[in-house]
Amino acid sequence: MDGRQALAAALDDAATGSHRAHTQGTAVSWTVDGRFVRSFRAGGAASAAIAEHVAFTRFTGSEGPVVSLCVFGADTLVIHYYTGESFSVALPFGVERACALQQGLLVQRRAAEPAFAGSLPTLFSLLGPRSEFKMLGLGRAPDMDRMGRQRQLLLSPTPARTDGAIPVFNDPNIVLLATAASRRSSSQAQFVLCWDTAARRHHVYQCTVVDQPPDTECTADSDASLSQLSNISQLSASRPRMARQASLSVQRRSSAVPSIGAASRRKSGFASAVKNDRRSSMLGRISLNDSPAPNYAADIFREQRQMRAEVVLQLCWSERRSREEPCADACVCVVQSAAGADVVCVLTGGVLVALDAAFEEAMRCPAVSMAPVRATRPGLDDLLLVSPTGDLLLTLGGIAKPLSLPHRLTGNVARIVYTENDQAAIELVGHPDPVLVSTHVRISRIARALVDSLSFVLSRSAFLLLWRSAVSSILHAANADDEMDRLSSLLLHGSDQREPAASLPARVKAELRDRAPAVLFAFRLVYEDSALYKFEPAKRVAAVGQLLLRFALQTGQTRAHHALLRSGLVSAADMGLIETPAATRQRSADREPAIVPSLAKWALSVLDADSQPQPFPTLEHMGNLFEITDAEPVSGGRDSTKLLNVIANVLYQLALGRDAALVLRQLANDKAPMQLLCQLSVDMQWLVCSVIEDMQQRCISSWPASVLRLLGRYDMLANTNEQSDCIAVVPSSCRAAAKPVDSGDGEDDALAGPKGIVELCDQVIEPHAGQSYAWNQSQRSREFSALAFSRDLRLDEAERLLHMSAPTHTTASLDSAEAADGADGLKSQYLGLLARRVLALPLSQSLLRYSAQQLNPQDALPIQHPAVAAHFGGSKAASAWTVDAADMSWPLFHSGVAAALSVERDQLRRAHPSWVLLNWPVEPADTAQDNPDAMKEFNTALAAHAGFLLGVGLLTHDPVLSNSNDDRRQQQQRNSSGPLCNMPPWQAFKYLSKRHGLTSIALLLGCACAHRGTMSSSVSKILSLHIPTLLPPGSSELMLLSYGTQAAAMLGLGLLFMRSQNRRMVEVMLHELESIKWDARDTSARLDGADPAESTSECYSLASGFALGLTVLGYGQSTRTLADLRLLDTLSEFISGQRAGPPGPHVNSQTGSSHDATLEMLGGLSISARSESVSDIGAIAAIGLVFLGTNYAPATQRLALPKSPAQLREADPFLMLWKSLMQSLIMLDAVQSTPAWVESTIPRACASSERGTQPPDLFRIRLHIIAASCMAIALKHAGTEDPRAHSTVLSYFDEIEQVASKPSLGYESSLTRSSAQSCLDVMCVATALVMAGSGDIPTMARLRALHGVSTSRSYGNHMASHMALGILFLGGGARFTLSHSLESIALLLIAFFPRFPQQYSDNREHLQAWRHLWALCVVPRCLVVRDVSTGRMCRDAEVSLVEHAPDGGERVTRVVSPVPFPDMANVRTVCVSAPGFMPLRLDVMSGSYTRRLVCKRRVLYMQPLDDTPKRGLATLTEYMQWLATTKAGVDSMCEQLVQSDDPAPSTPVDCASVIRAVEQLRICARAARALTTARKSLDSHAGGCWAESTFLAWLDIRQRVLLLGRRDECRRMLVRYWTGSQLPDIASSDSAVFYAVISLLYSVLDLPAPTDAMTIAKQVPVTQLVDYVLE
Repeated sequence: MDGRQALAAALDDAATGSHRAHTQGTAVSWTVDGRFVRSFRAGGAASAAIAEHVAFTRFTGSEGPVVSLCVFGADTLVIHYYTGESFSVALPFGVERACALQQGLLVQRRAAEPAFAGSLPTLFSLLGPRSEFKMLGLGRAPDMDRMGRQRQLLLSPTPARTDGAIPVFNDPNIVLLATAASRRSSSQAQFVLCWDTAARRHHVYQCTVVDQPPDTECTADSDASLSQLSNISQLSASRPRMARQASLSVQRRSSAVPSIGAASRRKSGFASAVKNDRRSSMLGRISLNDSPAPNYAADIFREQRQMRAEVVLQLCWSERRSREEPCADACVCVVQSAAGADVVCVLTGGVLVALDAAFEEAMRCPAVSMAPVRATRPGLDDLLLVSPTGDLLLTLGGIAKPLSLPHRLTGNVARIVYTENDQAAIELVGHPDPVLVSTHVRISRIARALVDSLSFVLSRSAFLLLWRSAVSSILHAANADDEMDRLSSLLLHGSDQREPAASLPARVKAELRDRAPAVLFAFRLVYEDSALYKFEPAKRVAAVGQLLLRFALQTGQTRAHHALLRSGLVSAADMGLIETPAATRQRSADREPAIVPSLAKWALSVLDADSQPQPFPTLEHMGNLFEITDAEPVSGGRDSTKLLNVIANVLYQLALGRDAALVLRQLANDKAPMQLLCQLSVDMQWLVCSVIEDMQQRCISSWPASVLRLLGRYDMLANTNEQSDCIAVVPSSCRAAAKPVDSGDGEDDALAGPKGIVELCDQVIEPHAGQSYAWNQSQRSREFSALAFSRDLRLDEAERLLHMSAPTHTTASLDSAEAADGADGLKSQYLGLLARRVLALPLSQSLLRYSAQQLNPQDALPIQHPAVAAHFGGSKAASAWTVDAADMSWPLFHSGVAAALSVERDQLRRAHPSWVLLNWPVEPADTAQDNPDAMKEFNTALAAHAGFLLGVGLLTHDPVLSNSNDDRRQQQQRNSSGPLCNMPPWQAFKYLSKRHGLTSIALLLGCACAHRGTMSSSVSKILSLHIPTLLPPGSSELMLLSYGTQAAAMLGLGLLFMRSQNRRMVEVMLHELESIKWDARDTSARLDGADPAESTSECYSLASGFALGLTVLGYGQSTRTLADLRLLDTLSEFISGQRAGPPGPHVNSQTGSSHDATLEMLGGLSISARSESVSDIGAIAAIGLVFLGTNYAPATQRLALPKSPAQLREADPFLMLWKSLMQSLIMLDAVQSTPAWVESTIPRACASSERGTQPPDLFRIRLHIIAASCMAIALKHAGTEDPRAHSTVLSYFDEIEQVASKPSLGYESSLTRSSAQSCLDVMCVATALVMAGSGDIPTMARLRALHGVSTSRSYGNHMASHMALGILFLGGGARFTLSHSLESIALLLIAFFPRFPQQYSDNREHLQAWRHLWALCVVPRCLVVRDVSTGRMCRDAEVSLVEHAPDGGERVTRVVSPVPFPDMANVRTVCVSAPGFMPLRLDVMSGSYTRRLVCKRRVLYMQPLDDTPKRGLATLTEYMQWLATTKAGVDSMCEQLVQSDDPAPSTPVDCASVIRAVEQLRICARAARALTTARKSLDSHAGGCWAESTFLAWLDIRQRVLLLGRRDECRRMLVRYWTGSQLPDIASSDSAVFYAVISLLYSVLDLPAPTDAMTIAKQVPVTQLVDYVLE
């Protein structure tokens, strides 16, 4: 290869710029607008012919279409996103050619073996890196009848149409040559140029991307999942395993030094290569480069025909005559005609053919090269071509005669390499290096507006001729002034004699003459629009005025001519340039225009309070005004008078007194309204700014988002916008500098917290001197910590207590004389006790650090593991504790959950699914199987990664906030976002194929939590595969899983179908509860092997009960679809155990075996033998959740407690606790936060509170029932910080803690103490639930006392107390709390199940993974007011809550942010005010979207006062300067006229700019009066100042001009003008002063027209006429 760089691919993107890919050898370099982006290098087989296999396209990313560079290798396609991501896709066939579509790729496979030659197609589509290569569909062109015999050119053979499917495009004779797409923003047209080797012709196809249908939701039956599983099994069994698999593999990599070759595993950066599921890709089963049997290929093709095509081709054009081989110069492109329609241009064999919208040949000419270029029109393409003689030609719209471009390279051009906007890279004859030349035809804005306005007047054909003549003349203009001269000559005389000469056809001249009034009307609108531009030179505006006057004279419109003279369009110096034609064509009065539009006159009339407002006439009204029916406005023609339309619409809506949203709607709908306003003149800018400022204080949140954005009310946008990161709503130019939040310097007493933490810190048992416990806290977490706990050390103490990696310092020292073995034994014993505490800390860490850490999506998330180590005495060396890896699996699992939950939940929901794979632990090599340390490290990381998966799923979905079920499921489906929500099926299959128990549990629960309540069909299929009852008969032996995995899947179904009342799921769960009592399943041959996720049938029974309760949560007897199931009676039978035998024959008995095998398999785990009450807890839970909050008394009677002492002594205390808790939750409204209510729940036999006065067994029952009642109070008041509930629970906490702390002196006392300790665990959680997130000092003091190491405290005891402490400081404290809705109560009940594990791997009744379901109930704790531009918290913000009082009035509650979230039940309006911010008012009526959003986020955003939308617009100072300049101009003009005794002074007066300024001043004055009248007064200082100054300036100018009008010279001029006698010739020297005076008087004073003045003269003497009119 040579050393030169070759252009391989190019793409012009409106958002990011011009992308170019150059190749040099095996290297590929990517540049954007000439700026280097990155480079790649290919090695091996991938380097062959790399320049032909590089293409730019767009693929859909997380935030929309992303420009992507695709590099094809021998068997791999590497896709590089412009955002930095990279994907590697394995190719199922060799690629011969690839072309880009607007979104995706069109790929031609390499020629296959002869066995495939006639069976498989050659063209495939790829729409994304995770999509499959799919065949194309064949459509029928709409004009096939016109093509006649060309129907035979359709592909053959064409398969028959399948049911509802599109026929497959399967012609093997088609060769892909090129693709083209329209670059017009509003067009999606794209075309494909192909060569037919059989017909030997070129074809052009129109390409359409077909939208894919959404996934079918899961129905009540699970037949879909069963049939899919059956099909998968049959396909797997029927397909032999090929030697070379080509299944799609997707690799995501970082942008640093990417590789095109084979994907190598990366330990850091983006995720490693992950192969797709072979069963999901039909093309992925076989490589088309291999040579299997022909019938197998046909089988694959037959299956592919059943797939829905994503891209459909329709034949549009075919070459006229056949040729031997495809042309080397064949190409296709899309340009736009003068009217803006797409034109397809095809170049084959040196002939250019242009096809119009009906695919008819509009032009045919010789050419050797062509390319689209934006030469004359912004946003639209013209056609640049090279003639056979080497000239560079420009074709306007692709269908007009080519124009020669003036360039020194004419005659030496060989071909066009590429075009970039208005530049072209051309190759010269004999010079291989391209030369960049400009093709831009510079047309000024005014000239373009004049020409485009004529598209509303002339017929389409006449306008196209006019457009070509105008561009051919303007093409050679020297500057903008020369443009106006050339255009004026064409329009006035029909020809331009400058070189090169241009002329209008006779047809165009005739239409201009016949439609002269309409032409004059259009030109006047362009003039009015040009006068509004701030930076438009006055000379060009005057040139338009001269064109108006001259055109009126040329066409004989005398009335219009005089009206234009009276309005002062032309300066006095230019008056002589308007020549009088030798012979003007006189027009009758009835053919003259009815109106000559003037913005000033219309504005003065429409803003008059006594007038009937009429809309200002625009170009769109010309068809009705002048009865024009054959005109077709060009694309963008309405923008010819864009500023005029904006100002007229604002003034008209203001005159009507319309809603502010209507006043600014048209302006707000513009793509860049602020840029548009910046083009206005200073006075008009300030007028619009005044309207905006006036409406800014009065806007309401229900206005359209575009209007609120224009008004600068980004706070209302944020408060009514669903997106979580509301700072993105504010443009970067409008964001104020962020101010740090006060970290608590002791100056603000309002933020001072309780002062009791110092005493607590003095009692630290195990101080960690010099140890830092800070982590990478997010900004918002630090804000709350600084505001809530800046005065004390409570948060620091909580972090110290819950730190799990620092060694513990103990004052215990070992005697040196003691034997070494004895010392080691004591150390080991102490470390074993310490391990109970340390290994329980990860659950509390997940609570403490919830959503408090920043996410770096480029790196893996670090997971902190618990470390058991201690320093004994003064020893500097820490003694570590070692434990079996199986025992550490669950603590490591909890550590992974804590790491995932510590990430900011808003950031995690936006993370890509591939980021989850980035955290996959590095698997040991095959040679490391014999290395136990390497395998132990991998198993440790795998257990932590499993917890990470669950944490990601828990943070994916929004928390439960309300009890309403209306449209909730559809809303949850729309709002579902996160890594697990978007995880592809092959990625889930990768995890499940590991057969790792903890990973399976985490994925099943995580996916269910991420799709909670959505009934997703894909997730339900995954869960159903792990429940034997939902599998086909005979397949359960293949899916033998532990009860832990089955329990996770069962509870996942309950979460997935939460509150759906799905009958099929309810029947399955009832069946499981029934069969679990009698069926003992053999799990000794499980595929996942013995793992720490093992549990027993009690756990599965509890999971079935919870799942059933979640599915019918809170509906009770109100559900009609489940009435025949008699849920209450059926579940009551399961509790009482009245059935005498096993269930009926519908139970799957193939997997049944004795329970002894299960116990033997568990390896010594202490589990009691099966009893008949195995399903009692699950059935009780189901009843409690089904009737949760229904206050249904019959349900509580089924859970009634025994009343006699004898029955109470025989009852299980925990069952009494469980039943009592369910009773209270059913009668939720009856739960009271008083000790009296707690005592009322205790049976009379246990009512005595004195321990010594009742038997110990009854006293233990009493303790359990008290714990249940306190737990019910806590669940009802979770996160409310209710003082009564807190004091009640705290008093019973002290009572039970006193019993648990007493020493045990016998068997009964030991049982009592053990029961009290179990109840104390429940009380710890209950106390913390009420005060969740508050950091309450009394609660913390009690929990801190339980932190120490003790032989009497088990792993579960430490888990309960530490989780309670984590709840108290949820998310770092003061930031989050827990919801107490019905869904939240159910999930909190599952998470804080009142029986905690005894050992690290204890899952006997409750799966430890469920302990993290509290994360689904977390809501913001405080109502916070934030700055919308910075996201910072607003200090001293006062929130007023307006609610309806019982007496019918209004009650206002005022609080200062941040404050615990108030009760919003009766609140109707929320008003917020803060120093330096705009006042905010939100209507939060019941059921409104804003109310739900505020309750969900608990954040209110405010707009800073200095962050107004006037950035870049005129200020008040500039407006005052403009007023002073206008007054000075009028004074100067009047002085010159007064001092001039000669009617024709030597120095002519320039009055055009002064008169325009005066007219605009009158508009501002009238608008200020309208605003003042509407508001009664202008509140702001700026508003009152500008209105008063405008009035005073206008009065001063009016008085000055009135004095001028009373002079004798001016009197005579007015009389001459009114009578029409002795008028000066327009070309004479004295006409300048005459018309200057007349224009000035008419612009300032409301003088009558000449005809009206003559009518007045009939009643008033002529000598008194002027005084009468002036007065």
